[in-house]
Amino acid sequence: MGFKLLSVINNRHFHSLLGNLVSAFLNVLSFAILVRLLSLSAFGEWVLFIGTYTVLDQIRTALLQSGIIKFYTGSDEKTGKEVAGSAWYLVLILTGIYLLLNLIVGVALYGQFDETWRFFIRWLGVMMVVSVPFNVASWFLQAEHRFDKILQVRFWQNGGFLVLILAFHFFSTVTLPHVLFAYMAGLAATSCFTLIKGWTKVRQVVHSTKKQVLVLVKYGWLIVGSMISSGFLNYSDNFLIRTMISPAAVAIYSIPQKFMEVIEIILRSFVATAQPTLSGAANRNDWAGVSRAFSRYTGVVSIVIIPFIIGLIIFTKPLIIILADKAYLPATDVVRIFLLCAILYPIDRFIGVALDMINRPLTNFYKNFLKLVLNVIGDIVFILLFHDVRWVAFGSLLNMIICVIVGYYMLKKYVPFTLNDIVKLGWAECQILLEKVTGKLKLVK
Repeated sequence: MGFKLLSVINNRHFHSLLGNLVSAFLNVLSFAILVRLLSLSAFGEWVLFIGTYTVLDQIRTALLQSGIIKFYTGSDEKTGKEVAGSAWYLVLILTGIYLLLNLIVGVALYGQFDETWRFFIRWLGVMMVVSVPFNVASWFLQAEHRFDKILQVRFWQNGGFLVLILAFHFFSTVTLPHVLFAYMAGLAATSCFTLIKGWTKVRQVVHSTKKQVLVLVKYGWLIVGSMISSGFLNYSDNFLIRTMISPAAVAIYSIPQKFMEVIEIILRSFVATAQPTLSGAANRNDWAGVSRAFSRYTGVVSIVIIPFIIGLIIFTKPLIIILADKAYLPATDVVRIFLLCAILYPIDRFIGVALDMINRPLTNFYKNFLKLVLNVIGDIVFILLFHDVRWVAFGSLLNMIICVIVGYYMLKKYVPFTLNDIVKLGWAECQILLEKVTGKLKLVK
């Protein structure tokens, strides 16, 4: 019976999903605590700062993560060492550039920041340094399909932050500096953990080669543009809302982003396992296999998330009160607009993943850049006309519809698929998954 139970849970899909569940649960718990401990204005400032760090971190991730998955997965020992060493060489160079830029911005624009942002800027470079081993370990573990170990990494990072926030709350008053130090300490502790475990492959840096560095850069720089464009979507919303409305409005607008964690849990789990599958089929020139994998993943996630979206729309108000407080109830309409938008998340995300994995990152960049430009224009127009965050959310919904249509035709140039394929293969995969789970659970009994 024990072995049968293990067969239900001991697979990469379950470990990937569990890792995202743990990460999302701890993130939401930290979020729920912070919105109650910080004022609306202070919390809005924290949301914008952590968004700034996230964008910089995404640039680093974009340059290396997909390249590592593409060139490290399934490689021979010699090539694997070269990829690992070259990745470390690049991440150290890029982090050094961040530190230099951080110093320049801090000195040249010091007078342009208020005291809160002067404090943030002083520590931004340190955060970029302490997060390096944690990030690199996560990339290689994903390439090796070791989602069980990624679960441990995420637990350390998110759990450490939560524990420190609670410690500050019980022994003193939680302020923005306390929140930043807690977050940075969580990153540092996780990086130390991965170094001790030997998951970072830092010793392979001596095996870096000019040829492999150029391969990673050539592949990664196109994905950087795509991920930056994608990452700047929420950041541009928050920045323009803070500038044109207020920091408190940023805090209100952050509520739907946490609701989206429910959708992102499922989406990230399938994306993590889809990337190697799509890449492998593309490397074999198996375009029918790429089409099946894309349609299957897109279909199954689209079907699975619909009940969650319906439930979240029905219980939006009580969930906002549980997550934050009655002061955040003005976010109700914004949350529901975002939930409608989330119906299109799977097809939009998997179009991007498929384009990257078939070595068409430039096409994905064009799609995401179009989305960013339309988003910024929409934000400015709707804020000037209505001065209301609900219209910013409505602009995001229109933007998503337009860009899904554009992305659909972009991918069809390279991969033969139809909407009917997505529905049929997605539904068939749901039935297979349900039969596997129910069948194995019956055997366990």
